[in-house]
Amino acid sequence: MSRLIKTWQTPEIWDGHSVKAFLFDHARFSRQLFKRVKEEGKVLVNNRTTELWRPLKMHDKVTVHFPIEKRGERIFPEEGPLSIVYEDEDLIVIDKPAGLAVTPSIDRTKTSVANRLLHYYDEKGITSTVHIVTRLDRDTSGLMVVAKHAYSHMMMTKKMKLVNRRYKALVHGVISQDEGLIDEPIARSEGSIIRRKVSSEGKASQTLFHTEERYEAFTLVGLELLTGRTHQIRVHMAYIGHPLAGDTLYGGTEMEFLTGQALHCHSVEFIHPWTKEKMLFTSDLPASWRKFRT
Repeated sequence: MSRLIKTWQTPEIWDGHSVKAFLFDHARFSRQLFKRVKEEGKVLVNNRTTELWRPLKMHDKVTVHFPIEKRGERIFPEEGPLSIVYEDEDLIVIDKPAGLAVTPSIDRTKTSVANRLLHYYDEKGITSTVHIVTRLDRDTSGLMVVAKHAYSHMMMTKKMKLVNRRYKALVHGVISQDEGLIDEPIARSEGSIIRRKVSSEGKASQTLFHTEERYEAFTLVGLELLTGRTHQIRVHMAYIGHPLAGDTLYGGTEMEFLTGQALHCHSVEFIHPWTKEKMLFTSDLPASWRKFRT
């Protein structure tokens, strides 16, 4: 099995500093990752093994052989379609359909993105487990980001505020406002592990929305999360009297041609954890949404 290998060239500012300090402060290693690399991986300087206290010189090459990742018993490989929008050594962007969970259920009776990814990894010889960066509800469709190894996952989740996701939703009723900010705290509903509600005792939650198209009985809205609470868009839109179409959990009406709520992550933008390139991906709305226009 091949290991993930990353190489850095030492900038002038790190001349005289130790390898260990370089990995913590420049490569942004966590203590847990550093410990795993030290115990199960390998660190080279100019292609030679080295002590981690060793001082570096300008233009030294620091190479890390990361440990082979261990997979948990709960998630197993399972063949199934995946719509991969982008892939490189560090991450995968997937366009998820509504009705497919991101991780398997507790009883493991239903497939998930994670199951299918492990099967895909096995086919490609990728020695990794699944590291979800941006999660979607089972019945929410659209773009999600998955890190292909622990290091890129750590880099991206440390800076989650730099991962910008935009959504579109179809909601009941015709919204008169062109745009607005819903600034209402969200808490878990009593007696439920799933349902959330607006509550003064909840955590601060902010959702920006703007009206894109008005239909006879529905409105197409664009949304941006300023916070990341569970079911935030669904709770906030229901709170202002416009629950998502198909979202029976929050007052929406079930639609024959929808799988769950009409919510789609149509755009994701982030800084690549390794190349530092700004990346933007978009996804078309589900074809079934066209029926709302008639």
